Amino acid sequence: MKTQLLYLGFLLVAPLAGRAQTHRAATPESIVSYFTRDYQTSTAADSTAMCSETTFRDSLGGITRVYYPSGHLRQYIPYANVYRGIRYGCLTTWYEDGQLCTKEDYVRGVRHGDLLTYYPDGTLKRREHYENGRCGVGNCYDANGNPVPYFTYEQLPLYPGGDVQLVKELSRAVRLNSQETDAMRRESRRMLNMARYGSQRQVDVELAVAPDGRVTNARVVNSTAGFLNNAALRAVTKLKRQFIPGRRDGQVQMSYLTVPLYYTLEYSQPYNNSSYNGGYSRGYRPSLR
Repeated sequence: MKTQLLYLGFLLVAPLAGRAQTHRAATPESIVSYFTRDYQTSTAADSTAMCSETTFRDSLGGITRVYYPSGHLRQYIPYANVYRGIRYGCLTTWYEDGQLCTKEDYVRGVRHGDLLTYYPDGTLKRREHYENGRCGVGNCYDANGNPVPYFTYEQLPLYPGGDVQLVKELSRAVRLNSQETDAMRRESRRMLNMARYGSQRQVDVELAVAPDGRVTNARVVNSTAGFLNNAALRAVTKLKRQFIPGRRDGQVQMSYLTVPLYYTLEYSQPYNNSSYNGGYSRGYRPSLR
């Protein structure tokens, strides 16, 4: 089982991913994008859209600033490597009226230092200290500043029945059409002559989980078997249950999790479908779309 550290859709990286191969100048130009509050791509003509602007200090490092539709600053995200989403420095967010909302210290892409969150009136809501991505000490407070039982900062979306049930439903729902089956046959035959590349194939499917627990979108984010991509996406539409939505600092959020599906090509029976052989990772992905 592979584990990936991911984040809520509240943070920004995805708009840059598609441009990673095209901006390699000494100091790339700024990148500007627009998105709605539910993280769908928008344009400057949309008066309700938020704006993200990434400026570079060198060929890799830079800063992303996200603005509310009103023009007020919402997020400040420092990167050591913009293209790989490696944060380095103090990531800061504000409420629309300018009041500080959160501060998070990052070193080489993981939390290292203090994480502080605040209520809209400026009262401290949470204080945590991280060492190399691991939370050591954490305290939570109510709106009056009184201590309350600690609760996790990021709670992942949970499928009823857990990870095992999610994987079981997805694997059972994968069915290849005739074109996909033909593509698998060709791949199986090719692999007979190229065994050094191994027989296992993987399709990583990202699920967008809305605050009500519905999967509102799915996309393949990585694949070593293009002929299985559509079959994996069709399987997502056959999920029988809604997720318990993800939360950030106690608040329900739009969130993303990635499910890697592993398949093994059948050499002895190359005309059969692939066999699913397990695997699942879940968590939050840094993304605004």
